[in-house]
Amino acid sequence: MDLTTQIIRHVINSSEETIPTKAIERAKLSILDTLASAIGGSNDPIAHSARHLGALSGGKAECTVWVSGEKLPACLASLVNATTARSLDFDETYELCINGCHASAYDVPPALALAERDTSITGRELLVALATAIDLHVRLARSVTANSINTGRDNMVAVWGTTAVSTKLLRLNEEKTRNAFGIAYAHAAGEFQMYEEGSHTVSLQQGLRARSGLESALSAMVGFNGPREPFFGRYGFYRAFEPDYDLDLLMGKLGDDYVNASISFKPWPSCKCTHPGIDGLLQLREKHNFTGEDVVSIELGLNHLAESLVVQPRDQKWSPKDPVVARFSLPYVISVAAQRGRVAISDFRPEALVDPAVRRIMAATKIEVDPEIDCTHGLHQNSPTAVTVKLRGGAEHFIRIDKPFGHPDNPASLADGMRKLKACAETSMLPFSDTQLELVGEFVEDLDKRPTLVPLFELLVGGK
Repeated sequence: MDLTTQIIRHVINSSEETIPTKAIERAKLSILDTLASAIGGSNDPIAHSARHLGALSGGKAECTVWVSGEKLPACLASLVNATTARSLDFDETYELCINGCHASAYDVPPALALAERDTSITGRELLVALATAIDLHVRLARSVTANSINTGRDNMVAVWGTTAVSTKLLRLNEEKTRNAFGIAYAHAAGEFQMYEEGSHTVSLQQGLRARSGLESALSAMVGFNGPREPFFGRYGFYRAFEPDYDLDLLMGKLGDDYVNASISFKPWPSCKCTHPGIDGLLQLREKHNFTGEDVVSIELGLNHLAESLVVQPRDQKWSPKDPVVARFSLPYVISVAAQRGRVAISDFRPEALVDPAVRRIMAATKIEVDPEIDCTHGLHQNSPTAVTVKLRGGAEHFIRIDKPFGHPDNPASLADGMRKLKACAETSMLPFSDTQLELVGEFVEDLDKRPTLVPLFELLVGGK
């Protein structure tokens, strides 16, 4: 059996009986996390632009735009909701590979759109589809061994995650599923310049791929075909774009080891590369009971890959003028943590970026590549981080964080996801009552028992 056929049949044949309970339960947290991130980001300018784009296009009123409540065609609702879920860079990510992978915020929106479009889809069916799709999405991402920072190609594989969840929930047969994967190759795209410039496409590309995957599946459903070898053909993805891929990271233990269970939770709304530093600084602050006013200087050490993403270019990262740049600025978020004892959504509002107390600490923050960390963890984009804080009076404190809270070896629970949902609701465009949020959490927690998802969508609209 050829490799593409193995992948297609795996997507079709996965079931509750073949997927470990841990992977099904982790899929629940992925749903809750994506909803929380979208609710929290709903008042961000990026989310407003996404809704405006959806309104301009219009169409059949079949799927809910979360928070605001408009109805759009499934593909457009997926675009708007996925873009909004990534608008704050608060959504969970897979960090155990060279480039990282925000699979959930790609894959959850089209899955929920299809479950709203087809009320016969059960909660159990949704969880199976998401565990399957996110697992494949991550496998494709981690099989790429070239770093996006060097190639400029970023997450081109994402469209196959959204295609997988869509074909699964549309219940397509093997031939149509294979065609959908071939059609998706025509949508495969991803670039790194958006990170270099801190542009809105960091979030919008999430929505574009969510829409593309669902469109690929629908295209196959109505009769379009696509290349049968989108991955391994003469001009397939790997030969054309990523010839140095790792086949074992794609195919090894496929169907046995569901790596969606190893996605990292994000407790702070900034690039995951900044989280070891934030975690370390907050631990030192709590242990030694100091405030931002006590800080004389901060020194951080990390590997070259992380340094190139969240420290360079230094003129931007030490003086972020835009929320997108600030979320990818280690000196900014570490100074916020030192000054305020947390890093929250409100810390990326325009007025927060010019806080003189935070700017003072930024000016006293030094970040360099740590030779030891770079030697032992040089291929980890989410690098371990060494944190040294010097205080007034001469005290000096040090900590190194390798696995911050949210790392798969330091995991979050569904209860942590619920706390995140409530925190995100505080910055929602429209208010959510505590009762409403509790009902969302309860619905997701018992999703495997739900005969339909219809009641959920009413709960995802604010202002009631």
